[in-house]
Amino acid sequence: MCTSFTLQAENQENFLARTMDFAFQLNGVPIVIPKGYTWQTQLGVSESTRFGIIGTGRCTEECILVDGMNESGLSVAELYFSNEAKYSEELEKDKINLAPHEFILWILGNVASVDELKTKIEQIHLIHAEISLLSTVVPLHYIVTDRTGACVVIETNRGLIEVKDNPLGVMTNSPELEWHLKNLSNYLSLTPTNYPSRNFLGYQVKPNGLDLGTAALPGGLSSPERFVRAVYLKEFIEKGATRKETLNAIFHLLNNFTIPKGVMLEETHEPEYTQYRVAFSLTDLEYFFSPYETQEIFSIKLKDVLANLEKPKIFEINKSFTVTQL
Repeated sequence: MCTSFTLQAENQENFLARTMDFAFQLNGVPIVIPKGYTWQTQLGVSESTRFGIIGTGRCTEECILVDGMNESGLSVAELYFSNEAKYSEELEKDKINLAPHEFILWILGNVASVDELKTKIEQIHLIHAEISLLSTVVPLHYIVTDRTGACVVIETNRGLIEVKDNPLGVMTNSPELEWHLKNLSNYLSLTPTNYPSRNFLGYQVKPNGLDLGTAALPGGLSSPERFVRAVYLKEFIEKGATRKETLNAIFHLLNNFTIPKGVMLEETHEPEYTQYRVAFSLTDLEYFFSPYETQEIFSIKLKDVLANLEKPKIFEINKSFTVTQL
C-alpha cells in the first residue's frame, strides 16, 4: 500500500509526493548516487547513470531505490500492484533485461523527461526475478513526472510495458489506472460547498453543518478509497503561492493517507504502516523526508551533495539532514 500524487504551486513549481506503506521493515534512508555510477543488474550486466540521483532505499551490494529524483528534474515512485503486474519469464536478447525493483534506478539514471521516457521505454524488458531482500518477485507499477508537470504511470497488467498518461497525477495501488479513472464517475456529487435547503412534502429541511458536500467521500484505507480521496483533496486544497505554503499543503495531504502502526494488519498480524513520507521539488531539486519516528521534515539539496561526489552517499536521520521548518 502507498499513495502518491503530484502537486503544482501557484508559482509553477512542481512536486511529487508519496507515502511508503509496508509491513516489512524497509529501513529506507535517503541516498544520493553520483552521475557515472556503475551498477550490476541481477543478470550481471553493467549499467551506468547519466544523471545524479537522490532517492530513498537501501545500499548493500547494489543500491535499490523505491522512489527518487534525478538532476534533470524527473521523479519516480514505485508502488505495489498486487494481482496485476505481469513480467516475462524469458530474456529478450536485444533489450535491457531488468528485474522490476531495478527499473526505477535505470529510469532515474538514464531519462531526463517524460517525453524521453516514452521514446526509451522500448529498450526495457522486465523479467520475473526476485528481490533478495524480500525473497519474492515484487509486483510494481510506477508513477513518473518531470519539472514540466507531465505525469504518466507505467503498468504491465496486460503483459507488456505500457506508459499511460495520467491526467490526474494520482496513483495508489491495484486495480490498474483505467479502473480508477472509471470509478471516479461514482463520486460526481462530491463538492467542498454545502447542499442548499430544500422542501420535502412542504417541509423545509436544512443542512446540519457545512460538510454535506463531502458525505460520499470514502474514508477507508483501500486503494480505490485512497485514490478517490487523493483526487478530491488535490483538486480543492489551497496549494499555496510559495514553496513553503505548497510544502505545507503537501504534508497536510499526506496526513490523510498516513497509516499509524496497529490500525491495519497483515495475515501474520504484522502492522502495515507508513514508514516514511517524502516529497520532491522537481524545480529546485530538493528532497523532503519525514520518517515515522518523528513529525519533523528533513531536507537535502541534490546539487549541494552531488558536487565532487564519487560514490553513493547514505544519510542518517539527525546527523546528515537539514531540519525544515514549514
